[in-house]
Amino acid sequence: MQLNKEPMAFLREIIENGGPEAPQYETLNRVFETITTEFKAGNIPAETLDALQSGFGGDSMDNTILGHVRSKPFGYAGDFLIIDKIYREQVSADARYEKWDSFWHEQPACKAVRNRKDYFIRTITQALRRKPSLQLLNVASGPARDLAEVYGEIDPQRLHTVCVEADINAISYAKELNEAHAAQVQFEHQNIFRYTADRQHDIVWSAGLFDYFEDEIFIKLLRKFMGWTKPGGEVIIGNFSDQNPTQNFMELIGDWYLHHRSAEALTEMAIAAGAPRKAVHVGSEAEGVNLFLHVKV
Repeated sequence: MQLNKEPMAFLREIIENGGPEAPQYETLNRVFETITTEFKAGNIPAETLDALQSGFGGDSMDNTILGHVRSKPFGYAGDFLIIDKIYREQVSADARYEKWDSFWHEQPACKAVRNRKDYFIRTITQALRRKPSLQLLNVASGPARDLAEVYGEIDPQRLHTVCVEADINAISYAKELNEAHAAQVQFEHQNIFRYTADRQHDIVWSAGLFDYFEDEIFIKLLRKFMGWTKPGGEVIIGNFSDQNPTQNFMELIGDWYLHHRSAEALTEMAIAAGAPRKAVHVGSEAEGVNLFLHVKV
């Protein structure tokens, strides 16, 4: 679909219609890019953008994905429940808002989050083909649906997991999802900056945390993770790519900001943390939106 009207007018029309139809997705994404560029250039006043954003979220959209992202009911972007809603592709039961949920789930960033779960499952199951058992440290474990699905595919006795999570609500949610294998999963309610591991692990995994950190903190924490990893083990850090096509939508409408990074930047930070270059590689999920820094120890 060609954009044949002024971007702000097009977007207002989409909002008035209760969200976009599938053929409008590509055009709408280009509109978000245009509006973001114009706003950053100072060509769109802040009050105009505020008025536009007020058309999203709010009380009327509390049960939508977009409304959840904007309202931040647990006080932070990317909370455990929004991640699980993305995993499950939850769509509002209210017909007035289901178009926005359908649009959101088709965004590359949401596809990448779902792929991130698959990447985790594949990583753990492949590691268990090489070793009889694994010790896993899962940092900022969130809803831990990925963990529950791993345990559903393996002999649970072969995987012992420690989940470190700062949000007690996330822990309660994750415990319920992982109730069937509670004996193999230990939850630690701690801020990662105060946490000290009491053992080394075969894999230290953190997929949704480091892209909230400045480079200096990223490097410092990665260095700590490397110290918590057994010789021959691996640290794996997820980070959104600087090629994320959904970035403008996330920031402009969702008020969801991340530190997007390239594979090269991730590699350089691993080296700055003390890893030899030959011990570092960067993978990605199928969309190329979520990158995964692998550091062999």
